[in-house]
Amino acid sequence: MNKFLLVFVFSLLLFSCKEDKEVKEWAFKSKIELPEIARPLALVKTGDDFWFSDPEQFRLLKIDRSGKVLDSIVDIKRPMNIDFNKGKLYVPEFLTDSIWVFEDGKKSSLSLNAKPEAPAGLNVKGDTIAVADFYNHRVILQIKGQVTFIGKEGHDNGELYYPIDVKIKGDKVYVADAYNNRIQVFDFDGKALNVIGKADGLNVASAIAFNKNGFAVTDQENSRVLIYDLDGTLQQTLTANINYPTDVLFDDNKLYITNFKENSITLYTPK
Repeated sequence: MNKFLLVFVFSLLLFSCKEDKEVKEWAFKSKIELPEIARPLALVKTGDDFWFSDPEQFRLLKIDRSGKVLDSIVDIKRPMNIDFNKGKLYVPEFLTDSIWVFEDGKKSSLSLNAKPEAPAGLNVKGDTIAVADFYNHRVILQIKGQVTFIGKEGHDNGELYYPIDVKIKGDKVYVADAYNNRIQVFDFDGKALNVIGKADGLNVASAIAFNKNGFAVTDQENSRVLIYDLDGTLQQTLTANINYPTDVLFDDNKLYITNFKENSITLYTPK
């Protein structure tokens, strides 16, 4: 009996390890067509539907999975990399140095104890908030009201040059260091831990998204999306039907990519 249990537990552990290390291969599935003048910059999922920011038209549009427009938010002066968390839609307004929170049809200002100059993106995880502070070449990290500044203007490791997106993953902060053409990883104290993508030819890293196996990065100027494992090792390069990608979103076994230079969102699924 004990021998049987030992074999069973060993088999279970072995299977679990294989599952954790699984890396999916993605393949083009279809395109979602949007209204003709729409230029989708960033995308979030809200239940069964999506919101995307359209900075060219100073608005956000809510769409279903077919691209049908369900709702809109207008007069937002260049909305950038938006976020959605616990029923709240967070919208950085680039031209007014503001961050807005939309919930149940109401609009309020995000409580932040530091002032960004042209907020380009943000990520909210409970009482932890990270903001890509574009013109100040830094990330504002606020934890329970306490602020830490990550990075400063420059091109060396630990320095930033027009950061445009940021994601919190565990106890690390991943920054799309856009015009240094790389992803940088920091701890919550602002210590630089890793540089990703520089050797892979990134040309304007504009967005980051995570799934259980790793993360995706939009390679904007090369019209590619790069898939990495959690260690930052390149696993796959996506190019089919991608046109100037500015955001990427994992949703279970789906991968959505915004095509900023055309009115569409590209859908990839596992092979």
